[in-house]
Amino acid sequence: MSRLSETFQLGSLTISALSDGAPDRALGGFFHGIEPAEWMRALGITSPDSPVPFNFGSFLVRGDGHTTLIDTGNGVRGKTMGVPGGGELLRRIAELGVRREDVDRVLHTHLHGDHCGWDIDDELDGAVTFPSAQVFVHEKELEYWTGAASDGNQQAAYTRTRVLPLRVADRIRTFAGEFAVSDIATMVPTPGHTPGHCSVMLISQGQHLLIIVGDAAHHPVHFEHHDWIPGVDLDPAESQRSRAKLAALAADTGALVTGGHFPILTLGRVRRVDMGYRFESV
Repeated sequence: MSRLSETFQLGSLTISALSDGAPDRALGGFFHGIEPAEWMRALGITSPDSPVPFNFGSFLVRGDGHTTLIDTGNGVRGKTMGVPGGGELLRRIAELGVRREDVDRVLHTHLHGDHCGWDIDDELDGAVTFPSAQVFVHEKELEYWTGAASDGNQQAAYTRTRVLPLRVADRIRTFAGEFAVSDIATMVPTPGHTPGHCSVMLISQGQHLLIIVGDAAHHPVHFEHHDWIPGVDLDPAESQRSRAKLAALAADTGALVTGGHFPILTLGRVRRVDMGYRFESV
């Protein structure tokens, strides 16, 4: 069974990777148009239908005088998934001794429903789950999901039930371009998966770096094969450019990298090699 939580240190920061559902699933949809033999070899499997560990993950960051949550999982609906940890993000947070009221910042990589689900608690009559938190999201992301451009997107209805109450309550803080939320957290635009998708760079003591890549990579192999496109990416060419940007940033800075869909705990570094990049687990 996959781990549902793991805590590690990044300089003076305490970072907890938390699952809101950890299924084993086939990943062929994340390598759209690629010959199965290619990506199966990279994943170490022999059938395209072989399930591999997957995760619906969030990250809780403490140690800078704030309690920051990066993405909020599936929400109450995750409890119907029938997978380990499904819909249990609030339980994971409580196990750390953290109350809902303690979370004062929520950073969204993007607004797909498996990343913003617990913004609202449907078991509390649709109340805001984290009553003390300001919610940070790129302005293009909010504009897309609350505007006519997403009317035909089947995920829009659920996303709107998450973000519209926050907007009415004046909890959302938007930004454009790269944006420093604080001394330790910077939102780095990596669009393509969605119009305003961002990755989050965390820094502690001026030298300890971690890049949380959101859905710019659904599997570490995406750092090596930028043209292996997830079928859910809205702009495949832009998402490919964003993966290349992240790989270069990680290689140039020596940052650790991880992602919410990677099994807990996956940490690695991206190295330049003759033909491109290689992800190396640490």
